[in-house]
Amino acid sequence: MLFTPDKIFEKISEITAELLEKEGIKGLVLDIDYTLAPKSEPLPDEAIIEFVRSLKQAGIKLYIISNNHKNRVSKFSKALELDFICNGLKPFPLAFRRAAKEMGLSVHEVAAVGDQIYTDVYGAHVSGMRAWLVSPNGTNKSLLYALRRRLEMPFINRYYKSERRKTP
Repeated sequence: MLFTPDKIFEKISEITAELLEKEGIKGLVLDIDYTLAPKSEPLPDEAIIEFVRSLKQAGIKLYIISNNHKNRVSKFSKALELDFICNGLKPFPLAFRRAAKEMGLSVHEVAAVGDQIYTDVYGAHVSGMRAWLVSPNGTNKSLLYALRRRLEMPFINRYYKSERRKTP
């Protein structure tokens, strides 16, 4: 189950303060590329700025972890006024655990939100966090990306099969 997300969302805006409270989540670790914005966008758009603002106002702690380089991550994070880890070496657990510690939370109080099974979901789970997957924000037309998406489908399908079993 390390590769199967705990929740899947079509859009990141579906993650609300009310949902987080219901789930007992006090902090989110967020990915940037294809989670908060297309990789081609250097800064967050208004919708993401409002998403972050609303969660902060509700007392949710937020932190960015990206495998991308410092120039990209620092500018994006600064625009959202969030702490960050760049070159995060996801899926290794060190950055996830460091983010939780810096937020003053246990890993059990944090969910990691990202668009990839093999980095975001797996990394969250091996760190002890819940793993929430969002549909990619933007498109990547590379062959490697398309292959990785195809390899992720069994885990996404497993999630939906288990969700159907939970529904009365």
